[in-house]
Amino acid sequence: MTSRTTPVTAASVNGARDKSGAAPQSSIFAVDNSLPGIREPHVTRGSPVLNLLADGTSAYRATLSVDEDAIYLLTDHVAHRIVPGETHDQFPIENGGGAAVSRSHVVFWSQGMLWQIPKVGGKVSRVTALEHQPQFLMAAGEAIAWLDMKSRAEFRIQSFDGKKILTLVAHAGRIETATLSAGRVFFVARDNSTSWRIGSVSVLGGEVTYAAPKGGPTPAKIAVAGDVYYYDVQTNHLQKLSFDLEREETVATDFICSPLAVAVRVYCPNIEGMFELARHSGAKIMPLFPSSERITAVAASTRYLTWLNDAGPDRLSLRAIRLSLDDTP
Repeated sequence: MTSRTTPVTAASVNGARDKSGAAPQSSIFAVDNSLPGIREPHVTRGSPVLNLLADGTSAYRATLSVDEDAIYLLTDHVAHRIVPGETHDQFPIENGGGAAVSRSHVVFWSQGMLWQIPKVGGKVSRVTALEHQPQFLMAAGEAIAWLDMKSRAEFRIQSFDGKKILTLVAHAGRIETATLSAGRVFFVARDNSTSWRIGSVSVLGGEVTYAAPKGGPTPAKIAVAGDVYYYDVQTNHLQKLSFDLEREETVATDFICSPLAVAVRVYCPNIEGMFELARHSGAKIMPLFPSSERITAVAASTRYLTWLNDAGPDRLSLRAIRLSLDDTP
């Protein structure tokens, strides 16, 4: 069943105040931050920050997703679908913190089964039996995959081809994070106490490919938009790998970008606030706004930049900015 609530009123970035009482700076259009001749959706000067939702759920137990139509917040028992300024629909799901949004459905696990419900709400239908709850689900297009911890010493990446469950990777060690994009699962596998690698495998199975091994702490997240982006904790650099994992370059140096989201541009929250930069090496790092609250998740499409704030114990707030092609600085 779907219920509808009134959208939260938007607040202007010029007039809103953070916990310290200081008014945030106006958002800044990232002038000269693109490749020559390219018009990109971006945050324009004075873009209003939309306060979409405050909820009694930990920001660390929620999943955030966005497409060209709406923003999706999945909490433990409720899926929210929000079109800023227009509608806010919600419907019940289970284990929403580990759920995923495909092109047409919200996919979640409950009581030994994978289930799906249309992402506009509607009838729940069975996908397949799945004995125990996965670590988290992934979706891109209509493809779904998940990370499974078979034991403390073995992690698996699995998918469902519409008829049967496929084991794509069985790793004798930890898989720290994974994401699904363009028919492939990209993941971070720790090989031992000092070494880790980014790997990739088709959602239909086949050969697993790996980038060169790295040392130090593993990335908390990877994001894929044509190329593979991750924040290297050891070097304090934002890195970009080619889709085939064969070539790597540094996008930005001496810059914390965790978590991160990549759509047409790269969005990096850190303890100072939100930043935007183009996807090429040496791109200018542009501050969008400061934030006194911890940003725990960020997602972006060509229409929206959205993020979750840790608003206190078992409290979150969901905010967003509409992106624009208006290139007036």
